[in-house]
Amino acid sequence: MSNISLPQNLNKLLQECIQLLDSQSSVINNLSTTERVLAYYSIYCKNKLHVLLVPEEYGGLSGSFSHAGIIVETLAYNYYNTLPTLLTTIHCYELIKSFADNNKKKWLLNAVNNTPKPLAFCLTEEHAGSDITSIQTTAIKNDNKIIINGKKVIVINSGIASFYLVIAQSSKKGRAGLNAFLIPETADNISFEKLEVSSFLHSVIGTVTFNNVTIDTQYQIGDEGSGYFLLTEMLDKGRPLVAACCVGAAQHALDIIIDHTKTRKQFSRYLYDFQGISFPIAEFETRLHAARLLYNDACEKIDNNEPFTKEASMAKYYASRLFIDITNFGMDTLGYRSIIDASEMKLLNDFAKTMMFIDGTENVQKMIIASLL
Repeated sequence: MSNISLPQNLNKLLQECIQLLDSQSSVINNLSTTERVLAYYSIYCKNKLHVLLVPEEYGGLSGSFSHAGIIVETLAYNYYNTLPTLLTTIHCYELIKSFADNNKKKWLLNAVNNTPKPLAFCLTEEHAGSDITSIQTTAIKNDNKIIINGKKVIVINSGIASFYLVIAQSSKKGRAGLNAFLIPETADNISFEKLEVSSFLHSVIGTVTFNNVTIDTQYQIGDEGSGYFLLTEMLDKGRPLVAACCVGAAQHALDIIIDHTKTRKQFSRYLYDFQGISFPIAEFETRLHAARLLYNDACEKIDNNEPFTKEASMAKYYASRLFIDITNFGMDTLGYRSIIDASEMKLLNDFAKTMMFIDGTENVQKMIIASLL
């Protein structure tokens, strides 16, 4: 775990949150998917972790990114599968926080604070992934109204969110035409389709379709044409937290491997006694320490208002790749134990492969890093 210590108030909230998770998880896991997701999220809400990075004046905890990284890593050790719902909500809060109109910011943050449901981020489309300038969803102004049309895919919290943060094109094309909008779940003509994604066990993922959805102009976030810059800043700030999630879950996977190899014997020797096992474990432990330092460095730069885009991509790229490498090794090392449906290593491996795509693939991170050299 990180060497950075939490302030007393945040540490108290974290420990109370973990106690609730530990005491209620066995009951929650028997609920339906939607009930399960909302039950876990309600525990995070009860401890105000969804507004961890929101200033106190807007109802949050005024936590730093360095503190958020520690909290996410700690939670990810045992509850990694519950975190996509929370991290998506935190991402959305960051975008809302980023624009300059304080009165509107306060109004929007109060609106999203006063709901027990998570937020959803609607960016990816069938033909627009890494190239966000190819987005086809439109937002056309008509007097004091905005009409949204389009379909978003792979939306975490689809169908259960209180608000949908949507990136859409105005009449202009390309980056200059992108804008961000916050659409209430109560708006008419929104439809959902749930997708089965086994790797996100405690998350709801699906498509969201907007068919002439009409909202007031007050729900536009930022100035006209600011969507691209709001989006990139949000993703940059989110990547160290995704990295922290990968580090916490990867540490869990490595600890399972170590425990197994130190208790399992073959040819009258513990598996750990074979250098073909212990040396890769030593390498993974070293890489985990490096991954932790990388996300801590990116978080510290954000807190200090220093340039952080390159470091954020480095942290996300390195941690998510490491997570996959450790769990792939775990699948090999645990053998048949790793392929049964109840295997924790299988769950971790599936989760690792999905986390690779969150906030941009490996190649997206490399592209960003290379552009800043």
